[in-house]
Amino acid sequence: MSECPSPKSTFVAESKLSISRRNLFSSIAIAAGALGLSGIASSAQASSKKYKVCATKDLKVGGGSIFFISSINKMILITQPKKDVFRAFNPTCTHLGTQVNSIQGKNISCPSHGAMFDTTTGAVQRGPATMPLQKYTLTKEANNLFVTIAK
Repeated sequence: MSECPSPKSTFVAESKLSISRRNLFSSIAIAAGALGLSGIASSAQASSKKYKVCATKDLKVGGGSIFFISSINKMILITQPKKDVFRAFNPTCTHLGTQVNSIQGKNISCPSHGAMFDTTTGAVQRGPATMPLQKYTLTKEANNLFVTIAK
């Protein structure tokens, strides 16, 4: 795995919201696992890969940063809502596809129309967005954070 990529200095770049085939199959696998269909869940898990995102020291408690994983050309938002609690999200607002750009208190905010999302769950706290931010599986190993993304 490569060295920890630098966080984006700002939350300014825009991106389009889209559901990739990978994310769809990953979601199906999670649902299948929840229903006890472990065979389907196992095969989808096998098509996932873990990527090093950053060190835990790169994030302040109550804050977050967007990191770019160049090997998969993907932006990942990592938050630390409480000490030693880390969460990973797709930083694309579910309203119009604008990238979120700041954290205000316990909310991630979007600059386009003021939508806000919870830093712990990604749930919508204020519209116009109606869908939560997409979550990614995040694991902590030693002092590093890894995100699991479907290939």
